[in-house]
Amino acid sequence: MTKRKALGSGLEALLSNKTSPSTIKAKHSKNDKKANVSETEVIKIPIETVSRNPNQPRKKFSEDSLISLGNSIKENGMLAPIIVRPTNGGYELIAGERRWRAMQYIREESIDAIVMNSNEKDSAIIAIVENVQREDLNAIEEAEALKNLNEKLGINHSEIAKLTGKSRSHITNILRLNDLSSFVKSKLFEGLIEMGHARAVLSLSEREQELLINHAIKKKLSVRAVEGLAKKGPTNKKSFQNRPKDQDTVIIERELSETLGAELQVTTDSKGRGKIIIKYNNLDQLQGIINRIKN
Repeated sequence: MTKRKALGSGLEALLSNKTSPSTIKAKHSKNDKKANVSETEVIKIPIETVSRNPNQPRKKFSEDSLISLGNSIKENGMLAPIIVRPTNGGYELIAGERRWRAMQYIREESIDAIVMNSNEKDSAIIAIVENVQREDLNAIEEAEALKNLNEKLGINHSEIAKLTGKSRSHITNILRLNDLSSFVKSKLFEGLIEMGHARAVLSLSEREQELLINHAIKKKLSVRAVEGLAKKGPTNKKSFQNRPKDQDTVIIERELSETLGAELQVTTDSKGRGKIIIKYNNLDQLQGIINRIKN
């Protein structure tokens, strides 16, 4: 049997404090029907009364996975309720956004929920920590979520580690990803590079980060290769920068292009070595280029 991953001790205490028996008013239907509900009781609430948590760290939701989850819920029922807190005129999600979105896909009108009498800060902490502990966040999503805990909510690295059940070094290393350039962050978020690639360029300027990561993606470089290039320093980046073309090269490109009837590119290095890249759109055009070369 798979054991449930333990909550961070700080979050365990936070949740136990918020789920002590107390009475609140909860809407049960569109007719504004009220009922006294204990915070540990699962009730049904209208989906349309639930709004997204602005502190939700997950930015990316796969439509296919939501449809799959919705179909599973329709077939087997929802195994775990969402957690919400009451707001003016409805509820705000604390945890369970995937289930909430999936229920909308299958056009359900109500959803099982536990209503917690939680303030905005505690709601944000629970939403962020729940996602971090499940380890299904992208590294950039996790970095931005932990930054929110640290800067917006004033929680230091040691306290975040206690809340999430992760090591302090992990928290510090993830938070450092916020220092990356927007370009590198986007490539890591898209899954085009690994976290190791991103960490390797942290010491570089934003422009140098962009050049090296762009080169790494084009050449499919390993993390170790990127680390090696990054350690060489800014003065040795010519190996992956685009060298400016001199006027003679531009003229040669134009003449060859006109002769072959195709777009092409000539590149040279500092020693005069280089290559010619000829582009074509289809096999007929390629055959025409070959015939011109033969002639």
